[in-house]
Amino acid sequence: MKCDVAIIGGGPSGTTVACLLRKYMPHLKVLILERESFPREHVGESLLPPTGRILNEIGAWEKIEEQNFPVKLGASLKWGATPDPFDFSFIPGQKYVDTARPARFEGQRTKTAFQVDRGVFDKILLDHALECGARVFEDAKVTEVRVQDGRVAELIVDCDRIVDGKVVAKHYVDASGVSGILRRALAVPVDSPTTLRNIAIYDYWQDAAWAKREGPDGTHIQIMSLGWGWLWFITIGNTRTSVGLVTPAEYFKQSGLSREEIYLKAVEEEPHIAELLRGARREYQLQADRDWSYIAEQIVGDNWFLAGDSSGFADPILSAGITLAMVGSRKVAYSILELERRKLDPAWIKGEYQRTQKQNILNHIRFADYWYSANKMFTDLQDYCMTIAEEAGLTLSAEEAFRWIGSGGFTDDTWDPHPAAGTYRISAVKRTVSRFSGSTAEWELDKYNWLQLNLEGANAYRTASYREGQIRETRTLRRDNKTLFLDRMYYLILEALKQEGEITKVIALVTKSALPLLLTSERELNLHILEVLEAMITEGWIVGSVVSGLPFVKAPVCK
Repeated sequence: MKCDVAIIGGGPSGTTVACLLRKYMPHLKVLILERESFPREHVGESLLPPTGRILNEIGAWEKIEEQNFPVKLGASLKWGATPDPFDFSFIPGQKYVDTARPARFEGQRTKTAFQVDRGVFDKILLDHALECGARVFEDAKVTEVRVQDGRVAELIVDCDRIVDGKVVAKHYVDASGVSGILRRALAVPVDSPTTLRNIAIYDYWQDAAWAKREGPDGTHIQIMSLGWGWLWFITIGNTRTSVGLVTPAEYFKQSGLSREEIYLKAVEEEPHIAELLRGARREYQLQADRDWSYIAEQIVGDNWFLAGDSSGFADPILSAGITLAMVGSRKVAYSILELERRKLDPAWIKGEYQRTQKQNILNHIRFADYWYSANKMFTDLQDYCMTIAEEAGLTLSAEEAFRWIGSGGFTDDTWDPHPAAGTYRISAVKRTVSRFSGSTAEWELDKYNWLQLNLEGANAYRTASYREGQIRETRTLRRDNKTLFLDRMYYLILEALKQEGEITKVIALVTKSALPLLLTSERELNLHILEVLEAMITEGWIVGSVVSGLPFVKAPVCK
């Protein structure tokens, strides 16, 4: 069986690739090989807002909405310096406005996410890929990957509907999850840039109480620290809830308890979760997975791509699994589209996917390490942040490292279009840092009233921008492993700083330029400007100083 693109795996990664390829280049012959028969249970029920944009792009938003999955508004956490739970909201300072469902992808719904029953969610996406024109084979297990000189030559598949059980394609995509079928066949090494070695033990419950409810469908996931681990509580339907324990593998081994025993111990010890489960019924489907963060050293080759968990995995504390998978898979689809168009340098296309996706996974791993450093089972928070900074190639004191990771100033990790750390916006990162440390997180821009560009020693590069089915070349500057984008808000700030240095006037110039393009409120625009300025100051693209008599700008207090 010959095709243009053969995708191993029919989960969210594989279906994202297939749907985008068929949307933007419908003549492509796209094949999905899924070893199981859907629906099937799968852990990873909590999504992040970027998935909404992808669901909308592939045309599946309304189908997911029709299922009335709970709308995720954020998380309620017991973590860090205080034993009291606190809320982490995707729309801070605003009341969630309940709307009739199925709702359109607009307004507040662009900032929220879903809590999904993966059996239902994955089945919808696989069926949608079929409707988009992809050929879908379930119960089709890839038993052998034949490799020649680093290229995939063909796949051997155990499936009665595939003649001779052979599949040959121009492009191969490994979306097989942690199985990493292509990755293993190609002998791609895997790096684990963290000391965390956790396991997850989970089950599903019927008729548990909703932890927090806004309107009929809005809610927060629950993340509750136990000191020796943490529990998740994710409502995935009107009556169904996913409850899981994450604990260090070494602690589990030393406890001498069975999976069942340590799971029930956790549920009974956490009073908030125990109360929510009072009167609920377990489904007795107890499962366990290894939750070890890792990154494949190579995620793209001559005629193959690794997508989703095959390329890398970050600890589930950030609920980033499906989001990382779908965001990366979108880049895979765009890369294949451009390879087919033959207008851009293939080496550059692949290099950009390799660079950006590995960096995104690594940032999630770093941020997850930071979260764990603030839990009761870890000590010496600032020194641990210094270790994380060193792994990122930075030599900082403990205090400087704490400020660096707390600012979220990764200007090369944009959350379309906000500067972010592991898809979490800088303002959100600062609120998290404040909760973990017990003190208000500072903004660097609060210290200065005069700003000056510092581009000395920076070199120009081309960076990929993935929009509307095409990869566009975006101009960037790089210096000391840091990247500065030269489009969108970054461009407006650069132009303003060429005219003015006083911070209030810089912000006024940027606001005036951005207002005609404003798609949200002025309040949101102002926060966006402050976040970009903060990222640029933190990473040295802007040097701040104090001039007597000039006003300062006060950034939002993040508590």
